[in-house]
Amino acid sequence: MADTDSGLFDGTLRGTVARIVFENRESGWAVIHFETEGGTAVGTVVGPLAPVFVGEFLEIEGEWQNDSRWGRQFRARASVPADPASEEGTQRYLASGVVPGIGPELARRLVARFGAETLTVLDEEPQRLLQVRGIGAKRLELIREGWQAKSAERQGRIFLQGHGLGAALAQRVLRAWGDEAVARVRRDPYGLIDEIPGIGFRTADDLALRVGLAEDAGERLGAGVIHALRTAAGSGHCYLPQDELINSAAKLLKLEDGDSLDDVVSSLAVRGYVVVEPSGDSTSRVWDRRMHAAECRVAARLAEMIADTPEHDGDRVQQALEIVEQRLHIQLDEHQRRAVENALLHSVLVVTGGPGTGKTTLIRAVVGCADRLDLSVALAAPTGRAAKRMEQATDQEARTLHRWLEYRFDTGFGRDEDNPLDADLIIVDEVSMVDLSLMDALVGALKPGARLLLVGDADQLPPVGPGAVLRDLLDAEVVPSARLQVIFRQAQASDIVSNAHRINAGELPESGLVDRDQADAPATDFYLIHPDDSEHAADLVKRVVTRRLPERFGLEARRDIQVLAPMHRGTAGVSSLNAMLQDALNPGMSTARPESPVLRVGDRVMQLRNDYDREVFNGDIGHVFALEEGSVSVDFDGRLVGYGREEAGELTLAYASTVHKSQGSEYPGVVVVLMPEHHVMLQRNLLYTALTRAAQVAVLVAEPRALRRAVRNASPAARNTALHERLQEELRQ
Repeated sequence: MADTDSGLFDGTLRGTVARIVFENRESGWAVIHFETEGGTAVGTVVGPLAPVFVGEFLEIEGEWQNDSRWGRQFRARASVPADPASEEGTQRYLASGVVPGIGPELARRLVARFGAETLTVLDEEPQRLLQVRGIGAKRLELIREGWQAKSAERQGRIFLQGHGLGAALAQRVLRAWGDEAVARVRRDPYGLIDEIPGIGFRTADDLALRVGLAEDAGERLGAGVIHALRTAAGSGHCYLPQDELINSAAKLLKLEDGDSLDDVVSSLAVRGYVVVEPSGDSTSRVWDRRMHAAECRVAARLAEMIADTPEHDGDRVQQALEIVEQRLHIQLDEHQRRAVENALLHSVLVVTGGPGTGKTTLIRAVVGCADRLDLSVALAAPTGRAAKRMEQATDQEARTLHRWLEYRFDTGFGRDEDNPLDADLIIVDEVSMVDLSLMDALVGALKPGARLLLVGDADQLPPVGPGAVLRDLLDAEVVPSARLQVIFRQAQASDIVSNAHRINAGELPESGLVDRDQADAPATDFYLIHPDDSEHAADLVKRVVTRRLPERFGLEARRDIQVLAPMHRGTAGVSSLNAMLQDALNPGMSTARPESPVLRVGDRVMQLRNDYDREVFNGDIGHVFALEEGSVSVDFDGRLVGYGREEAGELTLAYASTVHKSQGSEYPGVVVVLMPEHHVMLQRNLLYTALTRAAQVAVLVAEPRALRRAVRNASPAARNTALHERLQEELRQ
């Protein structure tokens, strides 16, 4: 046990926050300087402490460690607010400004008058404060209201953190639920899952058990079943077979026997939380009710559109197409020409094709023909970068689907059946990224008689969200579709394009293999390098990004080159590559730790979620323009966007990114890393998607076994969807 002055007793610190060195309220991580009640410096405390306030009195559990980089520091496991035990500690606490109306001098007078009972007086007999010089009726009311608010918040934090929530999560609950937080948590702890970001089933379940809910309580079992369905949705599934759902829920709930969960599923179905449908298999399918409703609506609306083909003069369409070909100086092949005509003659058309097969040219031709036919057009894509590429290719405004549909975080989609889009023709690119929920919102916002052209590459990764809309539409074989297969002459000269098609056909890519020290690599737009191990791969990535590509192709490393890896973890994972490239491309002094990397001016960063107020979207890439105390300014293609302390958690370093995050984007230079440590993610469609993000040059840093595994693995996890079946049923009626 350390001595008394250190403030450490059996792994517990009690004292005051003297200074905040770093704080990320999104992650909960903080670095603070800590003092004992007597004002003696204890040292640096790091861990899940945020939010913290200078002057706040805390009790922190943890242990002292000697960090090789940062020296001796107290590593916190958990913390809770506490009341100072000494008069000196009470005076320092009140003098910090924690209570409106009380400054250092008044804090001294209060403690001089009431001593160790000061906080009790504030709690129970605030009228007695009038005995202290300088406190009148007006100031008393200010102090009383401030102390009550602080006391309620403190008691809420003590309750929540005392029952296992970290400081950051406790603060989110209090901010969302206010004075009712404790009562609501006791009444319905699983309500936290839907309403508080960052709280999942395990956190809510642990809290529920801590506040006394029985392990076999019906609400706990029901919450477990619902969570198992939502976990499956996170893997892309729209439903689960009931046997599989029962097994998943039983494992989640740590039940030895899941037989009782069949009754729970039936109860949830009766109450409208889930939908149970019989299937041709031995077990039924169980859906979250919202997912089931969305799939039914999409199938019904598309079937209605397909059956109601708009009237149009085929001769006028052909005439318009001939004029457009001349004006755009393009010559469409037979498949493209038929697809353009069908896009204007049918209510729905799905077009798919690989790189170099002319999807962008087809979109330009359709837009030109629509203009000749006096049809208003809306160009849309799932991501901001994909929309920008559409805009550049067509010289017409393009927006994200969420912007067209006027999505707001608090109210949802503003466009719907009662307030439809005004366009006669909606063209959506990169449809492989569109999940079921977004497709539901889109088709529900089309006005009567509108046409829908969906363009995408069915061989790319499926959407991050649940569903496989593009693949289901093609598999249904009842939706008008066109597959572009001819690789055009200009694209034939690209080794990126030819190797993407080779990979898609299950063949290894071909390239003049680049030796690790070879300076004069062959002239091509695709290079393959075989590293020895993950550390060697990381070193090769560093050399390619910082020297080889800039020197040979004139690319600017921080602006033009994107490193892609299958996953975050590992020596050759996104997190480690980002840290390495930040130090190489933008060196600077920093107090960054792996748990909370610190941004630097000039850093390449990515937006992690759609923010419609700032008009920045998931996957958008910018550069840090300025850093001030508690704020970040980011340059997104010439537009400065500001972030406060909490909003900065929406940003992450983007020198390297996962392949999934790159969907819908295109970069001048791409470096793809594939290593055995990525084995669970090594799939053909992932490699194919990564390679086709490159516009000018691609470098594949791949260990031979990992490359072979990725190319041969053409069977990614199947998704449980039924949209193709519903479309077939709807159109048979």
